[in-house]
Order: sequence, then C-alpha cells, then structure tokens
Amino acid sequence: MMEESKPTMEEWRALYEAAVEFRKLAPWEWVKETSIFGVQNPMTGEIGYCCIMGELGEGLAMAVYQGTEGLNVYKKILKNQVDPGEPDAMFIQDCLIVIFENKRLVEKKDLELIGKLGYIFRGKNAWPVFKSYQPGFYPWFLNRDEASYMTLALQQAKDVCLRLKENNKLLHDTKKNLHLVRVSEIKDDNVIWKDEWREPLALKKIDYSSYPVDELWIQRIKNSIKQVSAVWEIDSFYAPTPIKEEGRPYLPYAIMLADHDTGFVYDVYLSPLDKYKKDFIERFLSYIENESVIPIEILVRKEEIVRLFEPYTGKLNIKLSEVKRLQSIDNARRSMAKFFSS
Repeated sequence: MMEESKPTMEEWRALYEAAVEFRKLAPWEWVKETSIFGVQNPMTGEIGYCCIMGELGEGLAMAVYQGTEGLNVYKKILKNQVDPGEPDAMFIQDCLIVIFENKRLVEKKDLELIGKLGYIFRGKNAWPVFKSYQPGFYPWFLNRDEASYMTLALQQAKDVCLRLKENNKLLHDTKKNLHLVRVSEIKDDNVIWKDEWREPLALKKIDYSSYPVDELWIQRIKNSIKQVSAVWEIDSFYAPTPIKEEGRPYLPYAIMLADHDTGFVYDVYLSPLDKYKKDFIERFLSYIENESVIPIEILVRKEEIVRLFEPYTGKLNIKLSEVKRLQSIDNARRSMAKFFSS
C-alpha cells in the first residue's frame, strides 16, 4: 500500500480545534449512542454516520461510520450480532474516530504533534486521539482527506448535538430507515449546510463466487483417497499479526482447519485479502491430498466460507454444515492471540 498524503499543520490545527470545541460541548451528557445522524463528505458524496459515545461517563468519543457498509457493522454491534470483544471486531469496522484519552494512553507520535501545535491538555479524558479503521487494516493515523472530512464531521456534529439538547426528538422520523443527514452546497461562493432526511444506500452485493473448480484435481483425490468419519471445523479471520511493507500495516487473512472432536489444529494458512479465495481452496485440497484424508463433514459459520467451499465439498461428498459456534477454532484463536500479545 502506497504512503498516503499527510495533513498539513494548518489542517491538523483545524481538526484539533474542532475536537477541542466538541469536547467542551460534552454532548454525551444528553446524546445516546443509538442516536445516529449523517454528515455527507463534500469531497466524495459519501455519507458518514455519526455516533456519540460516552453516555455512561466513560469512553468519550465520536465515531463516523463510512457509508452503508460502515453503518451496517455498527448496527450489528448494537444488536449484539458482533461482539466488540471478538478478535475480528476491530478489523471489520470502517470508521474514523476521535477518542478523548488520558495522557498515558496517547502515542508518542500524537504527543509530538500536539506539542508542535501548542496545545496543552490536562485532566481525565482530555487528549484527542484520532484513528482510521478500515476492514483488513491496522488502526492508523488519519491521512489528509480523512482529517479534512473529520474536521467537518465534528463541526456538523456539534450543530446537531446542540439542537438535540433543545429538541430530543430531532432525529425521530415517521418513516423507517431514514436518517437526518447534514448536506453541503455552494451558494454565492459560500458553503451552506442543511438538513435532509435520507435512506442509506443499498449494501453492496458481496462477491461470493468461488475460484473455478479444478475438476482434474478433484477427480485425482476421489480416485486415490477414501473418506473417513472425521469432522472438521473451518473458519477464516484476520490474523493478529499486522504486516507493514509500505504505508499502512494490513492484516493477512487466515484460514484454519481443526478437528471438531479433539481440538487439534491441522493447518493455519495466511493470505493477502485479495488472493484468499484461490489460496484457501488450494490449501484445503493440498491438505486433503497430502494427508490422504477426506472428512465426512465440515462445520463452518460464515456465509463466505459456505459459498467458497460448497463447489468442492459437494464434489467430494463432504457434508457442509453451518453452525453458530466452532469450539475448537475459538479455543485455538484465543491461544494464538495470547501468544502474539505476549
């Protein structure tokens, strides 16, 4: 990934000033985390959905979830369909966030920037920290475009929050699935912001298409290997091992094969996100061929894994079952996380 452009000092100053004003407002004292509103990005037209956090007096922050996909992940978190404590939770979100931290939690790079800007923060939850979350990437510092948009988002969020203080029904609408969105337009060389009620765009269709089936490989396996009564678990996830080649660190995508009954992990394989379909199928077939074992059943819990492996499990007479929990893989992932964190 190429190095992205960095904000100028003037752009950083504008962002921190917006954050300071937002912190003074303390909107979490009356705005609930479920009160979602949008701010359109003038540069791209995309809508970011703002969420104010900290109504319980802790974790003071504002997140801006990018587009419908970002909003959809946040709604899943609210509905407990995604556990914030799950290892993947951090790496599936698409948002920009400002968190007001204690000084001891602020990274050296942020402290140096704050010093250059001349800001002095004191007290609990007083230090603004900005982070960009993108699926498959490590949380990172804002680039120039992100900083410019986050500045506008904080300014418009302040406007909405002030009005919410006066009218707690501001975000209520009689029609379902509409959100109040702040939209800008140029009028007489001035930027004018106004309210619009908009429905989020439809979610992009996920490409579940599988890598083309290698019929000769499948036939070779069927002719030489007999099926056994083993039950496997297969899952995919972001590995807790960020890789930094150039620019922003990314998380490789992992596939894990484990025995359902014994918990033994047969294989773990890492792949770049843009190659995982081909890599995972080839790894799966290679393992079967090298170990001379065809399981009778495979347990999975993600639709993408169902769609990816269906063409192969069907031809190999393997039962593919979708379940809610993969105990062997979850145990192995916990051990993996502990190893890398130590």
